[in-house]
Amino acid sequence: MKKAFIATLLALASLSSAAASLEGNIRALHDQAGARIGSTVDHWKFSARSTGPVAIDVLSWEAPSGSATDLNGDGEIAFFDSVIYLFRDDGVLDASDFVAANDNSSATFDDGSQSELDSSLSLSLTAGNYLLAIGAYLLNELDAISGINHDTYYPVSCATPTGACTRVQNDHGDYRITVTGDVTTPTSGLPEPAAIGLIGLGLAGLGILNRRRR
Repeated sequence: MKKAFIATLLALASLSSAAASLEGNIRALHDQAGARIGSTVDHWKFSARSTGPVAIDVLSWEAPSGSATDLNGDGEIAFFDSVIYLFRDDGVLDASDFVAANDNSSATFDDGSQSELDSSLSLSLTAGNYLLAIGAYLLNELDAISGINHDTYYPVSCATPTGACTRVQNDHGDYRITVTGDVTTPTSGLPEPAAIGLIGLGLAGLGILNRRRR
């Protein structure tokens, strides 16, 4: 009985410090004429089971020293300069839910990152529900909430798959997020079909607005 109790305590201790990894990609958005108008923003939901430290590390940038490196082993060089926002998840996402944000960080290397352009957060969270938004460089808080980043440069890729990296615009950029702490495994905050549908509605609205302006 005592051994079983000790085993349970060890299992709980392991759970509290476990790291959950998730992967996704940011996609470029274009208007009906094919002009680039921005990129998507992904939302991930998780819960902190107890008050305590939580670390969030992003791995995306694959040209850390001017050379192309397939850091995540997906067979391609497609990346972006990440920005993350953390919100409380109370069911109605707005600016009052803001907790923290990060663009560049010098402490993201435990997850395999080789560049300070990969975002990270290390903070103490109270028990509760949270939403993590990830997007490309110049992502502001309003765009993080809406799910569409209106900056038009990223994502990018390398002109050649190996050697020196000359960055060119790409239709997507991949990322990996590692969350460490006493938290649940993050899940997508918006199902993929629903996300695409909302983006389509947004682009259609832009087209209508442009026609009205003309």
